[in-house]
This record gives sequence, structure tokens and C-alpha cells, in this order.
Amino acid sequence: MTDESSAPLTPSGLMAASTAILVGSGYQQIAGRFSNWDGPTSRLFEDPCNIVGVGVFDTCDDLLLVWTTLQESLVKVISGEIGEGDAKASDAYLVLLTPAPAPSQEEQVEAVRYDTTRLRKLVATGQELRSVVDVERCLRGLLPLRQEHAELSAVSALDMLPALLRKEGIPADTTGELVRAFRAQAPLLERLHELEPQE
Repeated sequence: MTDESSAPLTPSGLMAASTAILVGSGYQQIAGRFSNWDGPTSRLFEDPCNIVGVGVFDTCDDLLLVWTTLQESLVKVISGEIGEGDAKASDAYLVLLTPAPAPSQEEQVEAVRYDTTRLRKLVATGQELRSVVDVERCLRGLLPLRQEHAELSAVSALDMLPALLRKEGIPADTTGELVRAFRAQAPLLERLHELEPQE
């Protein structure tokens, strides 16, 4: 049995991985309405805020040759289906992927990556795409925060301070009192002196 994570990615594998990652993150595939976007090499996805077009190519030459056509097609979809006031009208992305390395074309690939004249683009070639994990890394900017990250961001650094300082030998009670004083905008040194044991 082969380890799928170490097997070289193919164009169909890239599309399957992209689809699974996007759908697993809350996107829905838009199928049946746009023939240019219903094939094995190009698909459309949407969530409440974004439209994402994914194009997969056999070679970097193919990507560089076809990306402008794919971009124009996505712009037509957006202009024909989405009103200007809709958030999705400005949050559209074109994802361009190829499993083929392109060291001699890196400058051209970078030019596509940083071309934001019509749409924002995520571009990755065989140098960056060695596994499904790399595909997820490429798409990360389009994905919602993972639950553990969302939970962590809901916790204030001040709330974590007593436990962190306890590891350095500073009593959590003392740090907790200082945090409460800080939040109340009370003088910290006064509160610290109040906490000192009286002789």
C-alpha cells in the first residue's frame, strides 16, 4: 500500500484535493450553470463571502498560456451573476495550480501571482505542491480559521499571563490581581504594594 501523502500529485489529484479542502471548509461547488467551470480542470466554488475559481494545468506552459482566458471567464461569471453591492463581487479569487515544476519560468509565474488587475490570484507549481498538505497551505488564505485558532483568539493574552508567569515562579494570585488592576486602570505599583505581606 502506498502512502498517498508521498505520492507525486497529478493534475486530477490537485483538483480532487482542492475540491475536498474547499468543500470541507464550507464552500459549495457551483456546478451545472457555467460550462467553462464544470470540467476536470476548472471548477467554481462559493461561500457566503467569496467566489473561487480553481484551474489545474498539466504544465507550467499551459498555466501561463491559459490563465488570462480563465480569468476573463471568471470575471464574466461574477459580472453576470453577482451584483456590485454583494461582498463576493470584490472577494473573488483565481487559483492556478500545476504539479509540474517551473524553475525556468519562475519569473513569469511570479508576475501572474502579483497581477491583481482583475482578480486576486493564488498560484502554485510543482516546487510548492509536493503533497495534499501543500495544497491546503496554498489555499489557507481562503479558508476560515480552524476552531482551535478561533478559540485561542477569543482568549486574551492577559488571561493567559498568570499561568505563564506561574511557570517562572511568580504566584498566579499576584499576577491575577495585577491583571485585574490593569483592566480597572488602577495604579499597578500601588496594587503590588498592597499585595506584599505585612510584617
